Amino acid sequence: MYNFCELITAHVVISQPGGKYVYRVNFTVAVHVCRRYLRSWGNAPPLDIEALIIKNITPIKPNRKFNRYSRVKSATSFIYRIA
Repeated sequence: MYNFCELITAHVVISQPGGKYVYRVNFTVAVHVCRRYLRSWGNAPPLDIEALIIKNITPIKPNRKFNRYSRVKSATSFIYRIA
């Protein structure tokens, strides 16, 4: 599945709109489109996979970093459920 989706997204040509950022394929959406295509194999008319993938492109924004602070969560006591 991964190799099929990677092969399809490698052949998708993205025309870069005249904007601030460079765009790339949203791989999560591409996997869902490929899954839908493979599930409907022979049952429905073929989908235009590349057109569906091109609709979902995301900008590559440089220097975007967000430090995620992990907090330790204490265990929740369920002693009140024993009664």
